[in-house]
Amino acid sequence: MADVGEAISEGISFISKVGAECDVLTSLLKQELSVLLSGSLIRGQVRPAGPWVDKFEKDAGGWIQTASAHSLPVIMQRKRSIGAYLFFQISLAGNGIAAQDNTQPLVHVGLWSLPVDFKNYWMGFPLFDLDDVEPELEEGVVFRWPMEGREWGEWTYSLRLAQINTIQDIHEKIVTPVKALLQGKRLPEVFAPNVQGIVRYVAVAEEVGHYRVLQPA
Repeated sequence: MADVGEAISEGISFISKVGAECDVLTSLLKQELSVLLSGSLIRGQVRPAGPWVDKFEKDAGGWIQTASAHSLPVIMQRKRSIGAYLFFQISLAGNGIAAQDNTQPLVHVGLWSLPVDFKNYWMGFPLFDLDDVEPELEEGVVFRWPMEGREWGEWTYSLRLAQINTIQDIHEKIVTPVKALLQGKRLPEVFAPNVQGIVRYVAVAEEVGHYRVLQPA
């Protein structure tokens, strides 16, 4: 029984450390993305329109935080009102990581018309139902939804959380790609060559809204 007790204590300690690291990552991402959107190089496309909207998800018992999402309201294309939300979602467990063959926590980064709330709107799998619009999956990396008459479209891509460890990672894997996507660029211009940790998906045949994660070579 002593071994069980030690395992419980070690598990709680480990979860606490992971949570603290996620908090640091969250603060850095908010800071770097806010700086990006306030910069002159992107001001014509999009600019911040308010504070970040923070939402959290817990497991069924309410003991453990399994995901967090942070959405920044933005004004698009020289409009005067909020037109979209730039977000990142850190998923440690639950349907945010439920793509087939995935066993790792993920960070989803995207631009959507509404903020993530974990009730009606979040990144998870299955990604869509029969009645929903199926997104384009660009080169297995970026999900893109139709523009429907707008000057911009919704998009999302995913990263392996464990491979975001430095400020350089944040810039190479999130800040620079977000800038490129907001400027309307498409792959392969979005990511620098040989960037590690980008999740590649493939649709699962005959299973609506389901995707499988391709393992790194």
